[in-house]
Amino acid sequence: MHPSRATTRRVRRPVTPTLLALGSAALLLGAGHPAAAQGPGMPVAGAEEESELPHPFFTHMGIPEGRGVWNLRTAGLATREEGRTNGDFAFHLETGLSERIGLHVRNDRYLDVPQTEMMFQFAAIMSENGMSGFAPIIEFEIPTRAEGGDRVGTLVGFTTALANERAAFNQVVHYDPREDMVDASVAFVVGLRERVFPVVEVLGEGGTGVRPVVNVLAGLKVRVREGIVFGLAYQLPVTSNKEFSSQLVGMPELEWRVRR
Repeated sequence: MHPSRATTRRVRRPVTPTLLALGSAALLLGAGHPAAAQGPGMPVAGAEEESELPHPFFTHMGIPEGRGVWNLRTAGLATREEGRTNGDFAFHLETGLSERIGLHVRNDRYLDVPQTEMMFQFAAIMSENGMSGFAPIIEFEIPTRAEGGDRVGTLVGFTTALANERAAFNQVVHYDPREDMVDASVAFVVGLRERVFPVVEVLGEGGTGVRPVVNVLAGLKVRVREGIVFGLAYQLPVTSNKEFSSQLVGMPELEWRVRR
């Protein structure tokens, strides 16, 4: 789910040719490429942590977190719709269950979307350093309020990642076979300086008989200290069909390791 979803069942983002091309490029180039983002075997705290790139704002990481690594992204949202500004919040908790299996739990607009996602990510292709690759996913949409109904939705999809010491690309596609709806997003995170990271994301949704909605997000993340990052972003629709006029995002990001 993305912050643009404002009802129990909104349309989902389309897999546009651009998104598919970027995802394919990441799949082809990801294996064996040097990387710096989160992944198995990489310490979270200490001197090496300073070189790691933070996560995007809303896009999934393309491969699972390292085993025992936890990352929590929370966000305060100010969304402009029909001349009014509405407040909401989002969360995205992810961890590595094993070296190749990851778990994501998230809701990108909790007060407005009555389902929360639980997604399992299975790394099928990984680079030697465990930072880049390709991962199929299976996702369950679990009702968290009465208006979300009593049915658990099941979706499938895939993610890809490509990263080096200075930049990271992550991509995700979700497909809902029951409603023939798709959502997808891509994200670029760049290390401008040791603690400053510009972020650009393209997020879209659509499906059979539905005009697509595509949003562009531009933001900046700053590492405050080890394991703590703060981000500020602004999101705008770029298609005539839109679900909000603009959105301001403030996001603290926390990361830590549980020793096993």
